[in-house]
Amino acid sequence: FGGYAMSDLVSELTKLAIAAGAPSADLTIVAEGNAAVYEPASNHFLVKASGVVMGKATIDDWVYLDLAKCAQVLVDANKQGVTKKLDKAFDEILKSSITPNGVVRKASIETMVHVVAFSLMDATWSLHTHPTPVVALAASKDGKKHYSGTVFPDEAVVCGPVPLFLPYESPGLALGLGVYKGVAKFQAKYGTNPGQIILGNHGLCTFGKVSSEALSTTQIAVKAAKVRLGALAAGGINFIPKKAADAIAYRPDEILRRKMLSK
Repeated sequence: FGGYAMSDLVSELTKLAIAAGAPSADLTIVAEGNAAVYEPASNHFLVKASGVVMGKATIDDWVYLDLAKCAQVLVDANKQGVTKKLDKAFDEILKSSITPNGVVRKASIETMVHVVAFSLMDATWSLHTHPTPVVALAASKDGKKHYSGTVFPDEAVVCGPVPLFLPYESPGLALGLGVYKGVAKFQAKYGTNPGQIILGNHGLCTFGKVSSEALSTTQIAVKAAKVRLGALAAGGINFIPKKAADAIAYRPDEILRRKMLSK
């Protein structure tokens, strides 16, 4: 990072956090959720400092970390499992993170979710929130079933034709490893990245090439969660057939519309 580019990213990241933390949005409250942005030229990323309230974030509430160093911990955990040694290494990375002004502040415990987005998914922006309707579904006993398909065309287009639902993992390295394994398996099966990740009993992860794409994907995902809850109350969810969801998601005009969201 450096100079104007750094200040520009910090400003945009702060605006994204404030939008996601707005009470009317019902995406996060208290110190829930976080956001991050990757800067390829430096192979570093900015993420929210621990304990910061999204809706009250300032330009001083972000820390930057080395993506390669963080990703290596995940790679090692994928081979060895979550060990005390790796947990300690991860904690040291979090505790040694610094703000653009050089102040040491601990990074969010959920940092590894963003590391997966940047290292495996080719994302530039990553947003993690706890929307009430999404968490309600993710905490239900049939949560995975409720996310076995998409419920309306724009969900398939903006969030992808297949949601990725992952079982609960404790926030920290275990959560990061769960997301890492889940995304790798999804990529191997479908040949693409998930557009929305539903974390069991926890929340939502969305991504983008620009900040507005991550936020708009979150907004559609929240609407889709409300539709699911309404459908369940009305007798059950009738998913769009998989072939139809694929067809609408990859139709040329919809691909163009999705590209417009990423500019």
